Amino acid sequence: MKYLTPGPIQLPREVLNYINNQPYFHRSNEFKEIFSSVIEKMEKIIGEEVLIFPGTGTFSIDTMVYNYVNPNEDVLLIDIGEFSKRLGESLISRNARLHIIKSEIGDVVAPDIVEDYSKKINDLKAIAMVHNETSLGVANRYVEKIQDIASSLNAILLVDSVSGIPAEKIGKKIDVIATASHKAFMSIPGASIIFYNIKPRNLDKLPPSMNLNKFIDMKKNLETPYTPPINVIMGLDYSTNYILKIGVDNYAKMHREKTDYLKNLVKLKPVAKEEFSSNTVSAFYTNNAKTIIEDLRRKGYTIASGMGNLAKNIIRIGVMGDVNFDDIKNIAEVINYYD
Repeated sequence: MKYLTPGPIQLPREVLNYINNQPYFHRSNEFKEIFSSVIEKMEKIIGEEVLIFPGTGTFSIDTMVYNYVNPNEDVLLIDIGEFSKRLGESLISRNARLHIIKSEIGDVVAPDIVEDYSKKINDLKAIAMVHNETSLGVANRYVEKIQDIASSLNAILLVDSVSGIPAEKIGKKIDVIATASHKAFMSIPGASIIFYNIKPRNLDKLPPSMNLNKFIDMKKNLETPYTPPINVIMGLDYSTNYILKIGVDNYAKMHREKTDYLKNLVKLKPVAKEEFSSNTVSAFYTNNAKTIIEDLRRKGYTIASGMGNLAKNIIRIGVMGDVNFDDIKNIAEVINYYD
């Protein structure tokens, strides 16, 4: 079975070989050496400080919210899909006063609208957004402009880029970015990852597992407060080498080329507007989602169905990891047979 899914992704054999080792003791020099290497490379790839801790993309989002938003603070959420709504659920659980601005399906909210809406909120503390909306294959490429808007209002920008970076690039420093190990960073599930340009601003005590200040303090000595996802980090050691070897720009371009090839072959209507079509995940409308997915499985391929209200009406295809043009051609032939 080969996985062209939004994540976890089809991992290259080399990554799996790196992972298939006895975990190091996390207080040993052996672990510190590989941990230091991964941190250095990830910070070079993104250009911000990084924290790596056990968890998923969802836990990364929750941790970001709880470290950077305090109860009863006003937060603007830019809603462009299902994972935007999940970000909103996290903010609600933090007892934030949530203001929501929503886009049409497949589109994003223009920066001038975000700015006008933000200015109407008296004491805005944060803007929260999804950079790469996995549920619809939509990339919000206004993220840098929205950072400027947040900064101009003395608010912070919180970004979910779980299926985005580094294949869907951000070209400037962002206040906080939450992501995970098992998508475009090309390792196995198990690591929550946060890049930050400003330190946590929570005013109350947090559960130890999500208190980023503990991780920041221990990082100085190349340690973590608790047992880290050691074998995930081993996988990241290989994948970050690979990304830096081919270059971050080329890594993003490689994903764009595979996505363009997919969209040129598949006859279905894409969900995302062309200018916001994600590099990593594509979504297409269809009346035969279940049949297509089942037939592809019989032929050795797994893709994903839709989410939320569109669960039965779209298919989602990821091109991250060990996915080649022949794979894309093969699945396109099956899809086009039904539509």
